Amino acid sequence: MKMIRTLLLSLSLGLLALPARAAETGDEQPSRLGVGVHLGFNIGGALPPSVPKPVKKVTAFMPGGTPNVGLDLSYRLTPASPFSLLLGLEYDIRSFSTTVQAEDMPIRYQSEDFKEQHYTGYQRVEMDTRYVVVPVGVSYALPNSSFRLMAGGYYAHALKRKFTAKLDGDGLMDGRVYQEGAVLAFSLGDFLVRNDVGVRFGADYQIDPHWGLTARMNVGLPKIFDKSFEVMPYSLRHVFLNLGVSYRINR
Repeated sequence: MKMIRTLLLSLSLGLLALPARAAETGDEQPSRLGVGVHLGFNIGGALPPSVPKPVKKVTAFMPGGTPNVGLDLSYRLTPASPFSLLLGLEYDIRSFSTTVQAEDMPIRYQSEDFKEQHYTGYQRVEMDTRYVVVPVGVSYALPNSSFRLMAGGYYAHALKRKFTAKLDGDGLMDGRVYQEGAVLAFSLGDFLVRNDVGVRFGADYQIDPHWGLTARMNVGLPKIFDKSFEVMPYSLRHVFLNLGVSYRINR
């Protein structure tokens, strides 16, 4: 993970030095340095690689739809090159909620000593987080097309971490009714990792020289919880699709 963060930082520093070279561009074509902004929304959540065996049914899933806003920089490698280097700075809100019907699910967050017990019943989780994100990447403009493909990575630092797990008290804990008639809520936000690194890929569609449509798939690499805190018998990672509009400020 350190190697990935170092690579992202190196690319970012290199791109920040590019504006000084933008003066080489002539007036007869758009600047090699692109400066723009975007506004989008996230759809997704903290997801396992597959549906865990203890989860018998997903009864509800709300994928957020929260905003993402950012500043975008791009730099074409040569005046006629279809390839560009990308750098950005974003404010990202990630949220989702889901309710599942579980059977004999091992959990450890319900007691102060994190003792493992097995729960059967309804479990709900809610996440609400805020991040500052630095994405970097490379884009390729398809010939004779308004589409542009991109691939790269991102580093995200959490400004707010909120994650709540709720258990239906009418469910069974180790074969006995847990707390009849109650809903038990457990705050797990402090156990979320503060730094997230992931991969990003997507496409843009240029409507005119200034306006465009964007789509980005973001997949986190580390688990969202600290390694020392095994709250569930499966791993969760950030998986979010971001859809939005972009505006290039300069030509």
